[in-house]
Amino acid sequence: MKNKWLNIILIICMIIMQRVVIQMSGYEVYQLPFASTLFIFDNPTSNLVQILYAYIPLPFVLFYFSGNAREITTGYGKLWLIRSYSRERLYLKNAILSAAKLACIVIGQTIIFLICDGTWNDLSSIKLIQVIVTYFVGVWALVQLQFLLELFMDASISNIFVNIFLVVSLIIGNNVLINRDLSRIGVMLFPNMLFGTRSGIIYQKNIYVRYETSIIYVIILLVVLNIISIIKYKKTDIY
Repeated sequence: MKNKWLNIILIICMIIMQRVVIQMSGYEVYQLPFASTLFIFDNPTSNLVQILYAYIPLPFVLFYFSGNAREITTGYGKLWLIRSYSRERLYLKNAILSAAKLACIVIGQTIIFLICDGTWNDLSSIKLIQVIVTYFVGVWALVQLQFLLELFMDASISNIFVNIFLVVSLIIGNNVLINRDLSRIGVMLFPNMLFGTRSGIIYQKNIYVRYETSIIYVIILLVVLNIISIIKYKKTDIY
């Protein structure tokens, strides 16, 4: 059984580590680089290093939310259903609570990165809001994808699958986002849209993505994931 408070401490430590390694890396990045900056370089090694920096806290965040499906399909869920909760209401309660917890994590991450950030390229207030919101929506989509998979498989396998999907999507994005004909594949691999330089918020001359397209796609995907999860949860045995 995992200790959620220990996991929160690990998340904070990983965010601080991410902040330190990005600042020491020497790369020219924008404000809030955890959400704004994931460039595509000609050098494959630099691309992998940047992906590693972006990835540092995410496995711990996903692990924190791992097992959410079990909470409403075992004793806890049965107790609430006995209290006349509908399955839809119980699911939405769980999803909203997850979103609130994730918002706290992203706010904390933002605060840590805003402290003494004078070495990074400034962004306008609008772009800062856009990168934070898009990052939050993208990570929430990953959390809800993990939840949906937990309705079909063990939570640990679901967690591993989502982490692999995240990393592979970013690696594939290095090649498809710079190709006008293949850029839609990069958008479909939505983890790329977590980052401002890949989602179209921040202009990068060799990336062919429009922000409006990317954010609409991620929001629609998030809605679809929740709808499918509700349908599956309604058919799942509570024990």
